[in-house]
Amino acid sequence: MKKYIPALLIAALTCLTGLLLTSCGKESPQPDRIENLPAAPQTHPVPAPPAAKQMIDTPVVPEAVEDEKKSAVKVRTPEAELELFPLARKNFTFGYWKNGWRKNPDDSSAEILCFETGHFGLMLDLADFDKTRFGLFDDNVNYTQALRSDTKRIDDLKPAELVLEIAVNGKVYRARACQAGIEKGTKKLQTARLWESGQVVQHFDLLGLVFEDKDGGILECDGTLDMVVWPDTLTLSLELEPGKTGWSNAKISMRLNDWHSHKTVSNDWKPGNKETLTLTCSLKNDSPATDAITCRVSAAKNQTFPVEFDEAYSCYAAKIGKNALKRDWKTGYTDIRNYDEFDIVIENTGGNAYIPFQLDLSNPANITGLCPMLCLEDGTPTGIPVQLSKNWHHEGLGSYLRAYALIPSPKGTSTYKLRIAYGFYGTLPSTSHAQLSLIGWGRDGAHGNNGRWDQLAIGCWGETICFDMDLSCVENVITDVRMLMTRNGLKGKKWSWTDGGWGGDWLNLMDERGQKHYFAELKTAYVSQGPCLTEVQYDGYYGSRREIDLKATVRTLRTDDYARTFQTFNYTFTKPVSAKEGWLFKMGKTGKLVTPKIAYGNIGGLIKEHKVPSGLDKGEVYLKQTELTGNGPWWVAFPGAHKVDGKDWGNGSRALVIRSYEATLGGVTYKTPTISFPVYRVESKGNINLDMIMTPPKGVTQFQPGDTVIFEAEWITLPREADDYYGPNESFRKHLAKYPRSWKSVFREALGNDLKVQTAGGTVENNFPIIIKATRSDDIQVKIQGGVGVVPIHFEGLSSTDYDLFSVKGKDRIKFDQSVHGNDFWQTLYDPVSNTYSLTYNLPLDGLRTSGWVLKAR
Repeated sequence: MKKYIPALLIAALTCLTGLLLTSCGKESPQPDRIENLPAAPQTHPVPAPPAAKQMIDTPVVPEAVEDEKKSAVKVRTPEAELELFPLARKNFTFGYWKNGWRKNPDDSSAEILCFETGHFGLMLDLADFDKTRFGLFDDNVNYTQALRSDTKRIDDLKPAELVLEIAVNGKVYRARACQAGIEKGTKKLQTARLWESGQVVQHFDLLGLVFEDKDGGILECDGTLDMVVWPDTLTLSLELEPGKTGWSNAKISMRLNDWHSHKTVSNDWKPGNKETLTLTCSLKNDSPATDAITCRVSAAKNQTFPVEFDEAYSCYAAKIGKNALKRDWKTGYTDIRNYDEFDIVIENTGGNAYIPFQLDLSNPANITGLCPMLCLEDGTPTGIPVQLSKNWHHEGLGSYLRAYALIPSPKGTSTYKLRIAYGFYGTLPSTSHAQLSLIGWGRDGAHGNNGRWDQLAIGCWGETICFDMDLSCVENVITDVRMLMTRNGLKGKKWSWTDGGWGGDWLNLMDERGQKHYFAELKTAYVSQGPCLTEVQYDGYYGSRREIDLKATVRTLRTDDYARTFQTFNYTFTKPVSAKEGWLFKMGKTGKLVTPKIAYGNIGGLIKEHKVPSGLDKGEVYLKQTELTGNGPWWVAFPGAHKVDGKDWGNGSRALVIRSYEATLGGVTYKTPTISFPVYRVESKGNINLDMIMTPPKGVTQFQPGDTVIFEAEWITLPREADDYYGPNESFRKHLAKYPRSWKSVFREALGNDLKVQTAGGTVENNFPIIIKATRSDDIQVKIQGGVGVVPIHFEGLSSTDYDLFSVKGKDRIKFDQSVHGNDFWQTLYDPVSNTYSLTYNLPLDGLRTSGWVLKAR
């Protein structure tokens, strides 16, 4: 069987075309030698100094350049195929807080929970359910377009009737609000709990519903409203339990506009007993009835698992209990190189449809790092999104993965494989960016505040880095930071948790009262959750008056040396904001950390290294505003930094590479960043613990409307010495042996991955990670100068997935293959807007001064 996405599946995914279509003429012959590549302009997501981004010296072949201009990707889209699944473009969801989760005491804006999908929007005021708004969209936007639209799509929603009622003893009580809407305090929203949130599904619940009769009398009860949102379905479940006296012949009803549901509890309803009423509001009229769909799920060794339609989740759910799945390989904190694999067979006697599916897997092989993928039977990735939502905090539920997908199902039989990678994907550790539910973590009000928490992992040996995007637990975005494949010396424990220095932050500026500007309207788009290269985009504002427009992207990669997290930022100021206090970015807030040295430099090497003196005080600024001169990328290191918390686990130093920077402030453009080093704490024995902050340029005291700050920062964590590293990358091990506890490890990353990339058959959209947009449909040739570690390369705009990657060695082309279990080393994404695909690989570039690669159509 050929390893390509079947035509019917392509048709099922097709929605629109045209992103890469042109009106050019015929395709021209393509150069077949990497030496014949034309020079391609270097483009970056943010401006960079020209001297830092010069092209490598490679001959330019004018004929090849002219050929490339004439070529174009040609995508065949028969009209009959376009009718199969017209909803693909709209298969997305968002769940977010219009006015933010955390607020300042003087911010009296409403607590409004927003759901926004391709088809509809819902706004729920938690203090007054009578102010609910609901409506359908006819704008035909896609996932990332909706992300960038702020709240424009939901601002014009019409008032809706949301009625949650119970009739008891001759009185009718209606839910007017919930606990999170009426409480006071910074963390009042902790009773509005986020369970799952991603591209496919939003799942929240509201505790402490307040029921009143027409005279304002309060019903003593325990009520919860559970909400599950798919792109074209809203499901509300009302759970009630009577107070101390109990009820008789109670009648429960729910209504949202014309959708309604009701039930009667005819017997005595005693305290301690819960009853649930579910209302499903379906916006699709062409989906097959549930009796037209049969879904079967199985695993190796003839293991089968029941699949039932779950009304509360409005999907076909395969619930696999804690001891239900039998594995013949070791799980937990070890180098897991196997996968959980589930065969999904869908029998559809109705029409073409996307089948809402949930895999609820208890007791995953290791919950701290895992990535589900929907594949063909032979393991070929399809590119169909699988939402990665998980929890390991809930005492009753235990660790679980809830993976969601809308699975294309034409009439007849469809077969897929749901593959879950843990430690390794092919020969390299996998990567994942998960929405991690905090429900169940902490009960003292200081923890477990149930907002959006994103957890990234390389492998499955603990977290790599975490982001508290709702600021529901702490006031800084970046929280836990850990090491990859690091131990405490030669005899230290492998495949376990580590520490790379807790904490950091994005923008932190103050209002006129000295209060921090918190997030508002912050949406999250999980574009890719792994396993080769993650990408999650954030879009919203800082400040109750939307003073700063934020656009940010976070990525991490599949690699085998050390952890890297790529963060790109665009801050655009809409109103005057003080620049006297705060920062543009922060690395720090780590307790029990010693920073004996700091060092910083640029593409040319070290600017200066400081031995941190004793005798400093907490809050004192050791090194005041210092401009990083010269050409970028610039870098900051904490050589020899280590934890003194007494834990016997691997730890090391954090570092930052600033790959590009441009600030336009008051009409003046600044091309180099400015940093400072304040004292966070004085640890035992007088050891100093420094933070690093990126500040506004010297002399800038206020940001004005129209000002922008745009930069990309790469956060890395590094072992102290060679004995601490147990990974397979020998080039990195040799470097550590030669330069232990040295700034040269950071400079090596900054310089070595300042890649020069050329291509024929595509355009370079980003240099690191490498992103190439196809401009023709056959061979795409790439020449790379530089490279440290394993470098992601992402090809987008492809007309199919029917490609192979080859390395070029002289005149030879060697097929690239990192597979272990079959077709398990690349990543696929599908774009329904352009009807195109992307493929992502991870290239081992250590020791290669230059390398050549060809993505070749089969």
